[in-house]
Amino acid sequence: MTLSFVPHNYYVTITEIAYNSSNKKMEISLKFIGHDLEYALEKEGFPNMFLGTEKELEKANDFIYQYINQHVEIKTDENSLNYHLIGKEVNNDDFIYCYIETEPVNNFSTIEIKNTLLNNYFKEHVNIVYLTVGEQRFNFRLNNEKTKEKHTIINKQ
Repeated sequence: MTLSFVPHNYYVTITEIAYNSSNKKMEISLKFIGHDLEYALEKEGFPNMFLGTEKELEKANDFIYQYINQHVEIKTDENSLNYHLIGKEVNNDDFIYCYIETEPVNNFSTIEIKNTLLNNYFKEHVNIVYLTVGEQRFNFRLNNEKTKEKHTIINKQ
């Protein structure tokens, strides 16, 4: 599947973040419209990766991780979390899913999510974030005007 840039009326990325109390890690999935992600990657100077095709670059996951790492930051109690890309899925419906996991984090009282994915290239772009920590659930939107949001965690992890 070769993805090409096709203009459309909406620009959205969905980020789901769930705290796994068993292993103490944040488990993150990112859902992109495939051609929007590839467009942003090329604008950032990465080579055409031919995602989801036989010609996909061997370093595609490394390049995607670099891009995500530049545009997504998760902090607990003001400390930035390190994370790594577990993998990705490229579907025929032009969606790309990326899966990320953080280092373990214990007993935090605040969490801040910064997400500027695709904001540099699509003025109307919205990053929708679904955050779950224990019984608490937060849903919020980030965009060019509002790039981060912070929440207080009141229940036990």
